[in-house]
Amino acid sequence: MKGSRIVRRSFVGALLTAGAAAQQGVQPPPFTAPAPPMPSIRQSPGQQQVPAQQKPGVGPDAPLPQPDKTTVDLRNLAPLSMQPASPAEGSQSLQRTGDSSVLPNKEAPSGFNTRLFSLRGPYRAARVPELPAGSMVRFGGLVRDGKLYLSLHDAIALAIENNLDVEVSRYGLSLADTDVTRAQGGGTLRGIDLTVQQTAPGVGAATSPLLITATTGTTGSTNATIIDLSQVTQTGSGTQQNLSENGSSAFASGPALPLFDPTLIAEAGYLRRSDQSSLIDTTTGGSGGSGTASQTAPLDYVSTGIDYQQGFSTGAQIDAYVNNAAQVLYASGSQVDPFHAPSTSFTITQPLLRGRGREVNLRFIRIAKIDQKVSRLLFEEQLLETIYGVSRLYYDLVSLGENIGVKEESLAAAQKLYDDDKNQVDEGTLAPIELIRAQALLSSSRLDLIQAQGEYRQEEVILKEQLLRKLGDPTANVTTIVPTDKIIVPDAAPALDVPSLITDALANRPDLAQAGLQVKADEASVKGSKSSLKPLLNVYANVQTRGSSLVPYETLGSIGTGDVTVPAALTQGGLRLSTIYQGGVQLNMPLRNRIAQADYARDAIQLRQAQGRTAKLENDIRQQIENASIALENAHQAYGAAVESRNYQQQLLQAEIDKFTVGASTNFLIVQDEAYLAQARSTEVAARSDWMKAQISLDRALGNLLEKNNVVLEDAIQGQLR
Repeated sequence: MKGSRIVRRSFVGALLTAGAAAQQGVQPPPFTAPAPPMPSIRQSPGQQQVPAQQKPGVGPDAPLPQPDKTTVDLRNLAPLSMQPASPAEGSQSLQRTGDSSVLPNKEAPSGFNTRLFSLRGPYRAARVPELPAGSMVRFGGLVRDGKLYLSLHDAIALAIENNLDVEVSRYGLSLADTDVTRAQGGGTLRGIDLTVQQTAPGVGAATSPLLITATTGTTGSTNATIIDLSQVTQTGSGTQQNLSENGSSAFASGPALPLFDPTLIAEAGYLRRSDQSSLIDTTTGGSGGSGTASQTAPLDYVSTGIDYQQGFSTGAQIDAYVNNAAQVLYASGSQVDPFHAPSTSFTITQPLLRGRGREVNLRFIRIAKIDQKVSRLLFEEQLLETIYGVSRLYYDLVSLGENIGVKEESLAAAQKLYDDDKNQVDEGTLAPIELIRAQALLSSSRLDLIQAQGEYRQEEVILKEQLLRKLGDPTANVTTIVPTDKIIVPDAAPALDVPSLITDALANRPDLAQAGLQVKADEASVKGSKSSLKPLLNVYANVQTRGSSLVPYETLGSIGTGDVTVPAALTQGGLRLSTIYQGGVQLNMPLRNRIAQADYARDAIQLRQAQGRTAKLENDIRQQIENASIALENAHQAYGAAVESRNYQQQLLQAEIDKFTVGASTNFLIVQDEAYLAQARSTEVAARSDWMKAQISLDRALGNLLEKNNVVLEDAIQGQLR
């Protein structure tokens, strides 16, 4: 019996010494406050000190019925934070982001040639480069012996350079620029992509990889959790978040747009006609009363017409054309020169009600320039989401690696227990049933390690996808990822000024800033809808030489596609030598106007919806900051409690072993306490991971992840971080 006690003591010493060694170099003692009073048993090696505020005090009395008949005890709850007023405008950093004109080098299309008198430039297609292959320079420099040694900064840099979600968002900057060019030509907008791709949650969100059921009290200490790792594939890709404040509704197109791009229309052709004065045959007298039609020589002409149209920001339109239609129809001799005696016409039209004014006619240019700013803020939001997602994946990988270490040490301790029990069974000092119990613990510990290793490998795969442009690149093959950063929980609890944090978030969040810009764009659209309510009242003036008074007045402009209306007079003949002056008013007044009224009312309602969604987003941000602050405080306290729990669990195991050496305990209780200690150590790892993710979540809610990680927006647009 004495020999068995010595063996047991050697096993426990090895177990607790291994636990202490595992803590060295990974996580320093997290607190410096004096150690709390412990039970009157021998102190176990490897224990960490626990902060004074974590010491269990006198438990509160049971909740008593309150005056409102509830049993909620609110005596120990901290009060909610005071909510500050909304800032007048966004931060200078966000304003610089919106006003930035930096475009990506590799993705931007070749410049548009829109010079007025360029012969070929306006008709050449812009060249859009092929999808860039990404850069493997940084990745290659981090690989040693087939292993990728990765810091958090390197992971973020690789993601910004190669991540395809970031790359897609990078193209959005050029999309917004094409809409500006389109609007400047008098076209409607095709819109920009208002979605942001969120990073895959990874293993840490799909399962509970750091917990086992051995301590739940519902199963034996030799049972382990079976985690369905196949479910991780369902969360391998991120989710898409639509930041549109307008939902799926579109605004009415509004009044017709002026043709800001001058348009030239030309027609030319060959025409032959006879020179008879009547379509009715004429006859001459003769015998038999028969007659023959008068014959004339055919006449040949080159028929030509040229028309020029242009619109202006006030809504005014001009239309000038020249043709030889009068000659072709009425001349008595052939004429090959189409400009021998041409007809000319010049018309100017100005709206007085519908479509009048720069505010209405330039609305799409204004909206397109707002969308340019929105696209840059959306790109920054995509960067924030990517940095947040990669940071979570990275620190989950760190925690899963630490958990493997915990499971390996638990397996080694179980193996040591099995070996000691086997020696005692062989000596006849221990019942054989105890050896089976130790063997069951060994098997469950091995299963825990196998699953921990599987989770780590799956997290590697998910993280690797975020860092590479093409997973099939042969130069990207590595055997494993080795994270070089560790999670260090500070000794002191964070001191958070929540009202100040809320003020900073409201001034720095790009999603809130772009939502406000969307509302401004909606206001411009509503003004166009309001103009469509007015009757169409145009004043026009026309001058023609060798023209026709039969030429009707035509409404100019387009529906925003750039297509023009070809004047009927371009090929219509008239009196040979008529000089005509025309002027007048055109009135188009729907007597009920229900369509325009419904469009304006709908657009005004959609504007109010957008304003409501933006106000809701501001409230969400306030709530996110307060909840993230609470989560960070709780995570810090929870980590302290986890350290304290592990310390006590080590003491309980040591006490049980001491009792066993004097015959006051059983092998079953020792096996159970060893499982409890393994659980406590995994819980400590999980608590440390939760604290880090709570810190990242607060930074994400504040919108300052770029500054925290030294990421410059212009460098990210170019796809190269320094």
